[in-house]
Amino acid sequence: MVDRKSHRSAVPRRVRLWPVGGALLVAALVAACGGGGSAGRIAAQNPDTLTIAVAAPPQSLNPALAGNGDPLIIPVELAYDPLIQLKPDGSLTPGLATKWGYVGSGNKVFELTLRSGVRFSDGSSLTAQGVADYFAYFAKAGGLGASRVQNFEKVAVTGPLSLRITLKSANPELAYMLTPGFAIGNVISPNGLKDPNRLGTSTAGAGQYVLDAGQSVTNQTYVFTPNPHFWNPEAINWKKVVVKVIPDSNAALGAMRAGQVDYMISNTKSADAAKQAGFDVSTWPYLFGHIQLLDRDGTQVKALGDVRVRQALNHAIDRRALVKALFGKYASPSDQILLPGADGHDPSLNGRYGYDPAKAKSLLRQAGYPNGFSLVMAAYNLQPGETDAAQAVAGHWAKIGVNAKIEVPVSISAYTSGLTGRKYQAQMFEYGGLPMYLVADQLLSTGSLFNPFDNSSPEITKLMREGAAADDASRPEIYKRLQKVLVEQAWFVPFASIDKVTVSRPGLQGVTSSPRSPDPNPVYFTAAKG
Repeated sequence: MVDRKSHRSAVPRRVRLWPVGGALLVAALVAACGGGGSAGRIAAQNPDTLTIAVAAPPQSLNPALAGNGDPLIIPVELAYDPLIQLKPDGSLTPGLATKWGYVGSGNKVFELTLRSGVRFSDGSSLTAQGVADYFAYFAKAGGLGASRVQNFEKVAVTGPLSLRITLKSANPELAYMLTPGFAIGNVISPNGLKDPNRLGTSTAGAGQYVLDAGQSVTNQTYVFTPNPHFWNPEAINWKKVVVKVIPDSNAALGAMRAGQVDYMISNTKSADAAKQAGFDVSTWPYLFGHIQLLDRDGTQVKALGDVRVRQALNHAIDRRALVKALFGKYASPSDQILLPGADGHDPSLNGRYGYDPAKAKSLLRQAGYPNGFSLVMAAYNLQPGETDAAQAVAGHWAKIGVNAKIEVPVSISAYTSGLTGRKYQAQMFEYGGLPMYLVADQLLSTGSLFNPFDNSSPEITKLMREGAAADDASRPEIYKRLQKVLVEQAWFVPFASIDKVTVSRPGLQGVTSSPRSPDPNPVYFTAAKG
């Protein structure tokens, strides 16, 4: 694989951490005949090749280091089959594992049964011991998801194809975390684990495709060809899948017009242009936009330690005007850190912080800051347009005397080191529409990347623990109580529920999404081409 570092602007366009995340959807992209109207001006697709445009290169092709969410995880998903798949309707379906579930109550013991006869692209076999070894490597590799595997107290091999995972603390979403977007379930082969340094520029998975290193250029183009050992060969629909890094959405749309790209993850500003150009555009609620007030104890900026100040920052935001200006019809105002429908989302909290600059100024005076204060806010563009959103919020805050200095990290490593080094007291962040457990684990847990000041609250910690151990029926009400505390204590400044936008070539069908899915990646093809 050619290692050619691409030059990126000082404002990176799109890298998603899950995160999450972020990431992911089991989508079927099926080549079919059709396409009418304005689509006739679009160049025809190569029937044997699927080309995907992403706005930023993956951090690594190694699942343990790749991070979560598009575009970080798309190349990984092509080469690594997950333990559990996520269907377009949000339900779970077998992948490398055929059975799974919790044992007893409390969400602390989880068992897996693996699919028999699976071989990795290098010819080695899938075994329970190999999966246990992969988990052990993942926990120590230093990736963004390592802490979640570090919660595995013990991984016991109970048979050639069966494992039992005992957790240190309860986790009601482990099955979901073993789907593609979180990377944890994207198992590396035993041979790959013998030399993990090679995994940054090669693949060693059991997925549908394998990286063609000779045709790939690091940070620019990733070319994949069919895995001859894939356990379900009927699902391989393409002789070649190409992932192109095109940072500018207009350039990516131009490449689609020219027949050089078939599918792209776009943004809300480009959606209408893509429709007018004759492409198929899919949108659905996907992210909640918010400012994380990282220094909630006032360690560096004393003002942030006062709940009245944090509430003032919320009242200073004109959410409706901000949403309309930034996202148009592809978002809606929000006062909470979950999407509608997620466990813990509470419609009664909507409108809790109406736009009221006078009240915001009054709260600042009561807290002893009549002239405002200053803070540093990061905006890395993990999602398209985050820097624009940061500038809009800073403009609102300036009207009440709060000076937010926006810093745009030049790389993902600079961004993460800035967080861990407590360089920022706040950050603009658009996060995926996940269940509350995963949101809380990522944003509220002490020691996590997105809680660098280790803020904690006895009430919040108690509700997090109760929710994690609760059964499915009682968990939503517990998480509603947690959401109410977060809103009342103003730990965040939420402002929008934002749509995901994908663009596909007419005739490329089946790009579907799930409300529970952190990312719509076209990597698991479940139907034959038409």
